[in-house]
Amino acid sequence: MSLSFFLLTDFGNTDPYVAQMKGVLNTLAPQHQVFDITHNIAPYNIAQAGFFLDSTIEHLPPYSITVCIVDPGVGTTRDILCMVLDNKTILAPDNGCLSFLHNRYPAAPVYRIMQHNLPLDYTTHSCTFHGRTLFSPLAADIALHIEQMPSYMECIIPAPFSKNSTRDCRVKIFPPQPMKTDSILTPYMKRHGHLLTDSIVMLPDFLAKVDNNIIETHVLHIDSFGNVVLGLPSETWREQIANGGELTLYTQTSRPLKFISAYAELSENQIGIICGSQRYLEIACNMCSAAQFINLKLGEQVKIGLSVTPEM
Repeated sequence: MSLSFFLLTDFGNTDPYVAQMKGVLNTLAPQHQVFDITHNIAPYNIAQAGFFLDSTIEHLPPYSITVCIVDPGVGTTRDILCMVLDNKTILAPDNGCLSFLHNRYPAAPVYRIMQHNLPLDYTTHSCTFHGRTLFSPLAADIALHIEQMPSYMECIIPAPFSKNSTRDCRVKIFPPQPMKTDSILTPYMKRHGHLLTDSIVMLPDFLAKVDNNIIETHVLHIDSFGNVVLGLPSETWREQIANGGELTLYTQTSRPLKFISAYAELSENQIGIICGSQRYLEIACNMCSAAQFINLKLGEQVKIGLSVTPEM
C-alpha cells in the first residue's frame, strides 16, 4: 500500500492551475499517485466544496492526503487547516470548507498551520495561488513524514522470542499505525509548532434547522442528472422527513413532496425526496432534472413543511 493525493478545487479544466499543482506534487513526491475528486466546484462555493469533502472522504483509501483549494481568501493571512480522520489527512483553508466534516466528526483533530510557520524550504509566496505554492509542498512534506514513520507487526505463531521462534518477530511494515491517543501527524505537528485548534470557521447559514414544522435548508449541489442535494445529512434528517406526514416543498411556490426510496416511485411531474448515495437528502424527479423542473439554483434556500411534528 502507498500514499496517494486527491485534489478538490474550483479551478475548472481550462487553465493550467491543476497541472501546476500536480507538477509540484510529482516533483516533490514522485512515488505517489495524484487523483482528482473534481475541479468543477462552482467558483468560490465553499459550501459545495464542504459537501464534496464530507460525502467523499470515507471512500478514499487509507493514508490518502486530500488537498481542497476553494479559497476566496487566497493571499490574505487566513490560516491553513489540517484535519486527520484516523489515517486520512485533509488540507483546506480556514474558510468553512471543513464545516460538514467537523460536524460529522467533531472529535477528529484539526491542526492550525499558519503561513509564517511553514517549515518548507520549497514553498514560495504568491498572492493568488496558494494551491501550488503552499498547499502542494505542504502535502508532499506530510507524505514524506508518514512514509518515514516506523511501524511494526508482531508475530503470534510462534510466540515472539520464544524457544520455538527462529526469527525476529518485529517486522517493519508500511503503512504506519497511529497511536490510540495521537493522530498520525502528532509528531510532525509538534516538531513544527502547529497547534491543535477547536475553533475553525464554520458555515452556520448552511446548517439546517427546523421551526414550527418547517425545515429550512439550502441547495448544496446539483448533480449532472439535475438531482438537488440539500444540506440535510441522511443520518440526521431521514427519520424526521420519513415520519413527517404530508410533505410540502416551498421554493418560489409550494408543491407536494413525496418521500421515496427509489426514483421509479415517482410519476411524471411528481417531486420526491430521497436519501441519496452521498448520504444527503436530495430532491428528485423520475428521469428528468428536478433542478430545472422546480427552477432551483445552487445556494438557494429551500423549506420543507411537515404535517406531523418531528421528534428531535
